[in-house]
Amino acid sequence: MLRKFKAWFENTPPEALTFAPQTVILAQQEYQLRKMTNADIDAALTIERAVYNDTPWDRVAFLSELRKREHSLYLVLTQGEDHLVVAFVGCWFSKAEAHITNIAVTPGLQHRGIGRFLMQVMMAKARDFGSDQLTLEVRVDNVIAQALYHQLGFVDGRVKKGYYVANHADALDMARDLRD
Repeated sequence: MLRKFKAWFENTPPEALTFAPQTVILAQQEYQLRKMTNADIDAALTIERAVYNDTPWDRVAFLSELRKREHSLYLVLTQGEDHLVVAFVGCWFSKAEAHITNIAVTPGLQHRGIGRFLMQVMMAKARDFGSDQLTLEVRVDNVIAQALYHQLGFVDGRVKKGYYVANHADALDMARDLRD
């Protein structure tokens, strides 16, 4: 039992899911992209509230996901000397599919290519992992996000009625084949 418990906390990600911090330039602004840590959860929750007027995920959900290093990757984009978290993205990985679990960009920095960039990073990681497709759910009324996903090659799937627990909003399944 102790061995299982120890392995759960000491699991190491496969090579395809390793991630070294990097500096990126988007819309002539400098950002740092790195793995999300427990210390970033409050910032992620703040961004969620600002974007969704709610927190689709709570602290426990983020803590749980950050422990799953063998099959998931969560990244934050930070800005400035204080390394303020301005966006984040998370994804689960398997050979059959990778699944974007969560993505959000602080409202004041939306429409500057940050969401597209984060999606492209996860698409590349999914290909490196060997996933056949990348999937996600998006609110049916979030036409701006859907337009971005369509531009990235995603196609519409079925509608999940009442998918979002807090407000019972419907979600649209979307998928992108990565084998091309």
